Amino acid sequence: MSKIFSKLLFLLFASIIAVTVTTSEVSAASKFLGLPSLEELENPNPELASLVYSEDGVLLHKFFLKNRTFIPLKSIPRSTRYALIATEDVEFYNHWGVDLRRLALVMGENIIKGRTRWHGASTITQQLAKNLYLTQERTVSRKVKELITAIELEKTYTKDEILALYLNTVYFGSGAYGIEAAAHTYFGKPAWQLTLPESASLIATLKNPTAYNPAKDPVSAVGRRNLILSLMEKEKFITPQQASVARRTPLVLHYTPVSHSGLAPYFTEYIRQTIKPASMLGNIDLYRDGLSIQTTLDSRMQNYAQLAAAEHLADLQASFDRAWRWPEALKNQMIMESERFKGYKEEGLTDQQAMARLKADTVWLNELLRSKTRIQVALVAIDPTNGHVKAWVGGNRFSPDDYKYQFDHVWQAKRQPGSTFKPFVYTAAIDKGLPSNFLVLDQPLALNSGNGIWSPRNSDGSSGGMTSLRSALSRSLNQVTVRLAYEHLTTAEIISYARRMGITSPMPSNLSIALGTAEVTPLELAGAFSTFANNGIWNEPVSILKVEDKHRRLISEYAPNHRFAIDSTTNFVMVSMLKDVINKGTGVAVRARYGFEAEAAGKTGTTQSMRDAWFAGFTPQLVAVVWTGFDDERIKFTSMEYGQGARAALPVWAGFMKRCYSDPSLKLENRYFHIPETVIAVPISNQTNTPSELLGSDVYIEYYTPKGFKYYQSHPVQHSSPPVVAPAESTGALEGAGNALPPPAPKNPGPAQAVNPAPKPKPKPAGAF
Repeated sequence: MSKIFSKLLFLLFASIIAVTVTTSEVSAASKFLGLPSLEELENPNPELASLVYSEDGVLLHKFFLKNRTFIPLKSIPRSTRYALIATEDVEFYNHWGVDLRRLALVMGENIIKGRTRWHGASTITQQLAKNLYLTQERTVSRKVKELITAIELEKTYTKDEILALYLNTVYFGSGAYGIEAAAHTYFGKPAWQLTLPESASLIATLKNPTAYNPAKDPVSAVGRRNLILSLMEKEKFITPQQASVARRTPLVLHYTPVSHSGLAPYFTEYIRQTIKPASMLGNIDLYRDGLSIQTTLDSRMQNYAQLAAAEHLADLQASFDRAWRWPEALKNQMIMESERFKGYKEEGLTDQQAMARLKADTVWLNELLRSKTRIQVALVAIDPTNGHVKAWVGGNRFSPDDYKYQFDHVWQAKRQPGSTFKPFVYTAAIDKGLPSNFLVLDQPLALNSGNGIWSPRNSDGSSGGMTSLRSALSRSLNQVTVRLAYEHLTTAEIISYARRMGITSPMPSNLSIALGTAEVTPLELAGAFSTFANNGIWNEPVSILKVEDKHRRLISEYAPNHRFAIDSTTNFVMVSMLKDVINKGTGVAVRARYGFEAEAAGKTGTTQSMRDAWFAGFTPQLVAVVWTGFDDERIKFTSMEYGQGARAALPVWAGFMKRCYSDPSLKLENRYFHIPETVIAVPISNQTNTPSELLGSDVYIEYYTPKGFKYYQSHPVQHSSPPVVAPAESTGALEGAGNALPPPAPKNPGPAQAVNPAPKPKPKPAGAF
């Protein structure tokens, strides 16, 4: 018993001493006793979550070690404050950090009842001192430190500041630190919107975050809540009527514990990797320092992107699963590449023994093969006027529950773009002075690739006569594209235009790039197509607008990066040609099947052997690029019936765009593309390729650059072949790579050469039209 009295007397003595010593004496004692310094007391640094916001103000994600968001006391409702005081420290506003009377009474009770583990009498300030600066150990020395630190906190802060610090740092269970995180975790709302019974429910968790967790034990949680309401009534913080109503209120949760993935998991992981370098944040810790990160993403568009991708992917996967048959050799190769096979080999099994054992495990084998044949998707949408990324889907894991640092196909996957690269070829030709109704022979051209003969063919195996550039692009004719690139352009020119418009990936100086053999990411392709939608001006795709510290002081801000890429007149001619892709070419399903009627342009793309399917499309207000395919390029779509760009990627684009344009809150409207004053518009006959009466039955409006119109006027005109247009529902089936790609090229291949080619005509021959 004498030891117990000694503890009691020591604690009381320490408390009295702590009240009477001077600041300088406390500073000296702090170093000796291991207490927080005055600087630490004046600048508490609790670990705060960094918050990622969408451009429309929605919280997308939190980066944290402890899920905590600091808010001022004015954002914490009085019901929460009163519930805390009534439960933990009714004399909070009357004591100076330590309630000596309460301390003596509780310690006396501990002595009388002979408790081996003493009950404490900690005030809110003492608890704050322990949470911020001390350990959770139950020792006399730690208690002394707590008392002294509490008194110093009272000297440093007002009562309201202490209350705010406490409510922002205490643990509420389910990974939520602080009242703001707790309100979002349990009730799906900010703290200022908490009702009286909700406030009492959250304060109830403080006694035991596990036992009184309303999501895990609602009966115990409600019982504890009602007790707190009675304490609030007893202390006259609420009226008996308010207490009665609150006790009868059912517990209604919106339980959303924060994961480490967020609402747009691929995008927020890209944000993390973007701001992680020290060059951007210096010594600031993303997981501890409470940054506020303002992004360009629109939460509504993001939701529409995920819905469109998930909706089509389900149908596409079903079509693939019905058609796919595993070649035995490929199946065996997949098994031999697995970690289990390698493990068996390390254990000493032969290849045959390991293979037999794994094939016998049908559950494991089926899961392995299933995972290899899951179709992946990428969708990225950009506002072409400023480069702001508005939506981002990096793969087929849409839910935070099944996402964990997945490979992101928007910016990490480089794939051949196929025919979606062709617009850069045609842009170079139009800007060089060829008109869009310039005629090129639609016949195979045999070229020496340096590794054999390369003779690219149209995807459907067809050939024709003289065909206009406009028709060739809308129908995605490989033969015309390659002949155009070979006879009228150089690979250097094609690469130059692609670079100016935003393609940054390496592009070999090889004629096959005209058909999209240079690998690109969906993100850079979207940036490049944004140039078309923005009158020839390229804006760098941007995802982060600014980063602020926990005090909302600016750390980093995005500086716009844009440049003139192509002449606006050339740009409009190209836009008019890409509109034909959607209105009557390989992308006609946008209109005919999916009913998207807004002014739009785009390009389909399918790579060799149907490994990749693309659709890149845009309106004056929104650009979106969609890719579908497989992580393992040995897996591929089996049929053009469902695996080409118009069938495997275009539906995602159309579903996304229709949802966006149907949402009035997004304020998207059907706008026409800007027509520069320098564009020359001429009614042209489809049959004769010559000027015609505007009201003729087979007349369309052709658009020219001044150079293109001059060229058109100065050359004799030859009739074009009648355009081959498939029925509306099947036009998309014409697009694809076919024999688009050359045989494997040797290292450091040079430009492809024609086999016994006719010399390039200089100047351009008469009869080009």
